[in-house]
Amino acid sequence: MLKFSSLLLGFVTSIVMARELGPEAFGRYVFIFSLASLAALPVGTALNQFVMRETARARAKGANSLIKGLLIRGHLWILSSSLIAFFLMWLVGNLLNNKLAQWAFLIIPLMALTALRSEVIRGVGLILKSQWPDMALRPLVFLATVCALAMLDRLTPISALLAYTLALSVTFITLLFLSRQITRGTDYRQIEPQFDDARWLTLLPWFMALSGLGAVSTLSGSVILGVFNSDPSEVAAFQLSLSFAALIGLPLVVVNLVIGPQITSWWEKGDKAACIDLAAKITGAATAVSVLAGTVVLCFPDVILRSFYGEDFVFALRSLQILVVSQIINVAFGPVGLVLTLCGLERKALTGQAIGLVVSVAVSLMLVDTWGAMGAAIGVLTGLVVWNVWMAVRVKHHWGGPYFFLLSGRVLS
Repeated sequence: MLKFSSLLLGFVTSIVMARELGPEAFGRYVFIFSLASLAALPVGTALNQFVMRETARARAKGANSLIKGLLIRGHLWILSSSLIAFFLMWLVGNLLNNKLAQWAFLIIPLMALTALRSEVIRGVGLILKSQWPDMALRPLVFLATVCALAMLDRLTPISALLAYTLALSVTFITLLFLSRQITRGTDYRQIEPQFDDARWLTLLPWFMALSGLGAVSTLSGSVILGVFNSDPSEVAAFQLSLSFAALIGLPLVVVNLVIGPQITSWWEKGDKAACIDLAAKITGAATAVSVLAGTVVLCFPDVILRSFYGEDFVFALRSLQILVVSQIINVAFGPVGLVLTLCGLERKALTGQAIGLVVSVAVSLMLVDTWGAMGAAIGVLTGLVVWNVWMAVRVKHHWGGPYFFLLSGRVLS
C-alpha cells in the first residue's frame, strides 16, 4: 500500500511539474536530480540492505552497542563521501555548464542520512514506522510544496530542487524522532559503541552492488541523455515516459510482495511444484492486467500524454510506447529475479542484473545522440529483455522449473 502511495504521489507531482515547467526546464531538473540520486548511491542510499541486515543481526544478539557503532560509522561514511560527491557534482556542473548542480548538493547527504535511519528502524523490526516517512511523508511534502510554488508562480528547476530538499529534511527529522524506539528503555548514551569493522568492510561492496544496480538502471537513461544529448526536453520526455510506464509494471511489484513469503516457505519444505504453480497463476493474472492497461496506452499514447502532461509533451509518444512494451515483457516473465534471490541464488540474480545494465547503457549510448528519448527507451527495453532471459535460463538450470512462468505451472525437469 505504501509503495503504491509513493508511486501515485510521485506520478501526480510529475504531472504538476511537467505542466508548469515545460519540457526544457523540467528536463534540466530531471537531469540534475538523477545525477544527484546517482551520486547518493555510494554515499549511503545503496547501503540499505546492508544496514538493515546488520541492525537486525545486532538486535538478535541484544547488542545495542553494535547498532550504535553502525550508526557512528554510517554517519562518518556519509560525511566523508558526501564531500567527494559534492566535488564531483560541482565538476560535472562546470563541465556541462549546468549551474543547477550546485543547488543539488544538499540532496545527496540528506538522501543518505534518510536511508540510514530508515533501515536501522526497519532492522529492529519496526517495518511500518521505517517505511511511511520515506514512502508517504516525503512525496506528500514534496507534492504540497510544488503545488504551493506553482500557485504562487514561483516554480522553477531551482525551487523544485529546494522543495525536494525540504521534503527530505522533514523526512529525516521524523525518522530521528522515530529512531528513539531503538533506545527506549535503555541508557543509550552510556552504551559504549562497538565496531565490527572487518566484517562490515568485507560485506559492504557486495551489498552496495546488490542494492545499487537497480537504482543505476533506473537513473542511467536520464543521466546519459543529459550528458550526450543537447536537448533537455528529451530528458523530460524519457522521465515522464518511464514514470507512466512504471504504472504498467506495478502488477509485478504486487506479485513480488504477495509471492515472496509463500515461495520462501514452500522452498524450505522442498515443495517446488507448489512454488511454480503459484508463480504461474499469479504471473498470468498480473500479465493480463498489465496487457490490458498497456494496450490502452499503446493505442492512444498521444491522448494519454496530452491529457496528463499537456500538448508540449506529445512528442514523447514513441518513447512511452517502447517503455510500456518493456514493462509488459517484464511482468510476463514473472518473478524470476525474486525466485533466484529467495532460493539462495542471489549472486546469479546480481550477475543477470549487471549484464542487463551493461547492455542497456551500451545501447543507450549508441542511440541517444540521434534518437534522444526513444534511443534511451530502446536501451531500457533491450536491457530488460536480456536481464529477464538470463534470469529465466538460471531458474530453469538451477530450479528445474519452466523458462516462462506465464505458460507453465508444471515442473519441467
